[in-house]
Amino acid sequence: MSVHSEFILTPISEILFNAVSVTLPVSRGIAMYPLWDYVMQSVFIKMTGAQEQKMKCVCWEIATVDYERRWKIYYEQGWKLGECSQLDAKVKVIHWLNDTIKWMNKDFKQDDDIKEDIWNRVKDNMEKVHSDLNRMGFCDREYLEFDDMLKNFTSSCLDFSSFFYCSKCKNKTSCCKQHKQENSGKLLIMYDHLYRFRNRCAHNLTSYQQNLPALSSLSDNDYCFENYYIRFALLIIIDEITIYLFKEFTRLLSTRLL
Repeated sequence: MSVHSEFILTPISEILFNAVSVTLPVSRGIAMYPLWDYVMQSVFIKMTGAQEQKMKCVCWEIATVDYERRWKIYYEQGWKLGECSQLDAKVKVIHWLNDTIKWMNKDFKQDDDIKEDIWNRVKDNMEKVHSDLNRMGFCDREYLEFDDMLKNFTSSCLDFSSFFYCSKCKNKTSCCKQHKQENSGKLLIMYDHLYRFRNRCAHNLTSYQQNLPALSSLSDNDYCFENYYIRFALLIIIDEITIYLFKEFTRLLSTRLL
């Protein structure tokens, strides 16, 4: 295994579970409610940061094996992925990883059973996180809203080449009861909210944008996506798909080296 492999294969959900373990001794009560945002925002930034670094490490692992792809990633147009925080950048990384896997194994294809396993694991993780956080009285309403939205998605919404299947989905009008705009991929919209929140946190915009978000945003249909459980679930989905593909990449690589 390479120097990056252990990091890439470590689920970022561990960051979330570690935070839950640290906060378990905190006593339950309304006085603890302000702590929710401080804790969850810190965990969110750690998870996004780890994922962004992981994407860069995946690129380097591909570049050490496939020299032609190394040229495409780093030299053809120069490094264009920035911090790998935008979904388009992460999709491009996963596209390169898929291409390299197919280069090593032309018969590789998506496995619906794996997608089902990932989907169930994400749901189980979020349920476990909430069961522990709820002991402190943290955001039961936020989890109930998340759980209600989750019922409208299935493992078929996941995709190994783009993470989320929204662009090809034929069931777009029913995947979120609280958000009924036609012809819009709800998981993609959720990630857009995640990305904007990531920028506000990472660049500390709230320190001088104290008028944002405006109170009028509470009435927006999109406001249901301002939810930490949604943010964590999306990050974990992306991470689980990346880990699965990277395991396949390392497995194929080890057989080529034998």
